[in-house]
Amino acid sequence: MSISTPPVSFNKVSSTCLKTLKVLQINLGRTKAANDTLHPTSDKLQSDLLLLQEPYIYDSQIKGIPQSWSIFNSISNKAAVIIPSRQFHAALISCKQNTVAVKIQTGQQPTTFISAYSSPYSNKQETLLEIQEIISSLPREKIFIGVDLNDHNTLWGYSDVNSRGTAIEEFILANNLFINNSSDAPPTFTRNSSKGWPD
Repeated sequence: MSISTPPVSFNKVSSTCLKTLKVLQINLGRTKAANDTLHPTSDKLQSDLLLLQEPYIYDSQIKGIPQSWSIFNSISNKAAVIIPSRQFHAALISCKQNTVAVKIQTGQQPTTFISAYSSPYSNKQETLLEIQEIISSLPREKIFIGVDLNDHNTLWGYSDVNSRGTAIEEFILANNLFINNSSDAPPTFTRNSSKGWPD
């Protein structure tokens, strides 16, 4: 799921004051095969920024990423912000257990990009608190969040709402955030006979 405040036009292609910024958000499912396709996919889509959840980690590093790309990981390595383009220079704002945030100059003012992940078996409140601390430290600034919190809500494509989804909806409303997912987007999660939109 991607959310932002104040309302900015971000999803796959995002508008800023001076340039179109292409943001790719993806959960790689801790698989080497998904990591191996990340570089060519990013090149094909001409992505300026990648918000990753569950990348494949080997020897404490995300594998398959060119050395020239800027990589910012959460402490757990379950969330990352990657900048393939050398024309963008990022400042690390926050590195927490499940969350990482960087600031990039986008037009007249900077935008903070947050990537976060919460396992369906963990306490999502810990990740929400990490995100909340970052949002609270940046009043009146543009923020874009790419997150996989493993929740269900009709607001981002599911046919049902679970308790995690209700808590996330309350978090979005309390922080005056806007959901940027496309209503006609294909599922962001498919496995065997199940599919969903947890991202």
